[in-house]
Amino acid sequence: FGFLVDQAELDVENEFGENIMARMDLDFIDLGSPSASAFFLEQAYVTANLGIGNGMEFLVGKFNAPVGLESVDRHENVFSTYTPGWVFLEPTQVLGMKFYYDFSDTWNFDFAVVNSMNGSGLNSGLPSAILRVGANWGDEGRESFWHIALGFGPEYSGVTGAAGAAGAVSHNTHYDALLATWGNFALGEYWDLGWELVGRRSNTVVGATNQSAFAGQLYGVYQASDVWTVQFRGAYFHEFSALAAASTGASTTGTTWSGHQGKTYSGTLGATYQITDDAHMKLEYRFDLAATTGTANPQFHTGVAEFGYSF
Repeated sequence: FGFLVDQAELDVENEFGENIMARMDLDFIDLGSPSASAFFLEQAYVTANLGIGNGMEFLVGKFNAPVGLESVDRHENVFSTYTPGWVFLEPTQVLGMKFYYDFSDTWNFDFAVVNSMNGSGLNSGLPSAILRVGANWGDEGRESFWHIALGFGPEYSGVTGAAGAAGAVSHNTHYDALLATWGNFALGEYWDLGWELVGRRSNTVVGATNQSAFAGQLYGVYQASDVWTVQFRGAYFHEFSALAAASTGASTTGTTWSGHQGKTYSGTLGATYQITDDAHMKLEYRFDLAATTGTANPQFHTGVAEFGYSF
């Protein structure tokens, strides 16, 4: 049990003429003790609107990756807790450059060239790329959307053999591939149905096992009144190895991904009270079952209360 400041965020932006804008998102986190307090630079970028077609936006700096149903800013999400797919597979913040373009009022795309999809800075001698195509439609306040994203690049940079020894070879020849699709459909006046599927494959070093994982979620939101919503979600995560003999339950991905080989099932039930247009309270219960290969299957029960305010 504990109280914490998950995110106190200050967003600063300034326009330079009609076509150039700079922005910084500064996050402050306090997990309940001085040693756990931290400053986090969520975003820092400059954008320029280029006079191409309907208007193309060019961005350079650190920015939130255009991938996934869930946002880095927790208070903007339907649920207080994140799914394993977002935590372990999807890129969050990235460093690089991005192009954004509206084909029409419905269709748009992002194309980004980044240091690393894992947001770990200069992770490779070659860049990775992310492409997202999406559509938005519906009446104001009841919009629906659908997106698909592809990420690919040499995420591993290392040395085959002992560093400095004869025959040691530095290489950037192994690649990560990411495929994700997600959406939210407004059904009538009171229901929303959201979903996401994401898969990722990582090739690390010569002669080692390829790491693969798949995740998905399905949720529904019911607008019970002008100020109350009820939401429920099911989520699934599966990390597996290409080697049939890998049945010890140990992760095939080290500390990068989930930490175990097997499946995780999650169920979440929550309610949101909209105090004002800018403030809300969320209550949430979550159950997780980790079906780990070759070991016991632990269960987790989590209760969360969240207060969020934007101004």
